[in-house]
Amino acid sequence: MPTQADLFAVAPELILIAGAGVLLLIDAFAPKLRQISSELTLLTAAGAAWALLALPHPGAAWSGMMRSDTLSVLVSLCLLVAVFLCSWMAGPYLRRANKETGEFYALLIFATTGAMFMASSIDLLPLFLGLELLSVALYVLNAFFKDVDVSLEAGLKYFIVGAFAAAFTAYGIALLYGATGTTNIEVMGRTLGGGAAVSPVLIAGFAMVAGGMAFKLALFPFHAWAPDVYQGSPTPVTAFLSVVPKAAALIVLLRFAIAFDLLHMGHSWVWAAGIVAVGSQTLGNIVAIVQRDIKRMLAYSGIAHMGYAMVGVIVAGTAGSSAVLVYIAAYTVMNIGAFAVISLMSENEAEPHLITDLAGQGWSRPLAALALSISMFSLAGVPPFAGFAAKFFIFRSAVNQGLIWLAVLGVINSLISAFYYLRVVYILYMKPLPRRVPDFLRSRAIGAVAGVSAALVVLIGLYPTWVFSAARTAAKLLVR
Repeated sequence: MPTQADLFAVAPELILIAGAGVLLLIDAFAPKLRQISSELTLLTAAGAAWALLALPHPGAAWSGMMRSDTLSVLVSLCLLVAVFLCSWMAGPYLRRANKETGEFYALLIFATTGAMFMASSIDLLPLFLGLELLSVALYVLNAFFKDVDVSLEAGLKYFIVGAFAAAFTAYGIALLYGATGTTNIEVMGRTLGGGAAVSPVLIAGFAMVAGGMAFKLALFPFHAWAPDVYQGSPTPVTAFLSVVPKAAALIVLLRFAIAFDLLHMGHSWVWAAGIVAVGSQTLGNIVAIVQRDIKRMLAYSGIAHMGYAMVGVIVAGTAGSSAVLVYIAAYTVMNIGAFAVISLMSENEAEPHLITDLAGQGWSRPLAALALSISMFSLAGVPPFAGFAAKFFIFRSAVNQGLIWLAVLGVINSLISAFYYLRVVYILYMKPLPRRVPDFLRSRAIGAVAGVSAALVVLIGLYPTWVFSAARTAAKLLVR
């Protein structure tokens, strides 16, 4: 039977699942109440955040398979902020398309629950269950606009890639269990630390699990799905997809890197992960330059940003882990802010979201354009915004560990990225309005999401120490 500590450990997830159940019941038996689905989702996310912050955190729970501590609280809070903002912006967006149903919000909640399980799991079995709960919900969300060909294409492509990732992960778990006799990540690490030989089976198992996480992160060379899926999915789903699965997958990789002490296990691990990190940065930034669709541009931008975050995973330890946690927080708000404005400045989900369509919006819609500009400056790493602070902590951790080449190549790639981010700002303010004024969505709710995100980007950028202090406290629990 579950103990009180076990129930406290999963209380936020239980609240989310209960809220999703209520939404599905309303959708099935009280369709007239569908218009309050967005508000119920916000209330559910707020209730889960309250449980996360107010209830005690017992540490190890569920027979040592999960851990409820400062680390899981910090990551889960970022995930709840993401689902809160994405649900807030989804309401007006779906109403315009006449697609608002409780099912959409329930799927968002289920996906968030899966990501939270991944972030809290120190055993591969609940981790895999969380991965599948996250993935299955996202398959449906990507193809939610069933009458739009690009949305169906996005759902199909993400399903195919997700199936490959799940197969890689499941087979890797089997190999790791065969090599170590356990599915607990920390016990695996202690087994290796005790002098156990690093067998080819263990190497293959870890490589397959890491490959499954790399699919979720859209890291090079597992990135090919991202541009089409980002472009075809409904914009609130794209915003959610761009941050939630990536935050969960980064924590999984961090747990492995620290438990296995990969940095000191051998130079081959560092070089392999470094090639993936730098390759993701370089490919993402160079290909983003030639994109005409802003959602595809942000897809390649996301590939590059996960390359920066991978530098922190390589460094691991307290410094690298805290830098990755700061990066997750910063990336969440600046990416959702950008997609909120994109959802405002689009006419039809079936049509491309051309960057040139933003011409003159800096003067026509100054507040939305300002929020988008702040997100672009932050993504480029321009001070004093959150993106600069996040990259600073990442590159500093690499330099302090002696991995100067990773920091130098990261800075060079950041300079390259400034071109396509600042091009968006240039078009917003320096290009005249087109002759035909676009019929863009006007919504105070989505504008509020963009404004809140922009405010958080500025706040984290101006006062990064409070986020870094919380991240460092959480990282110390990860590095035991």
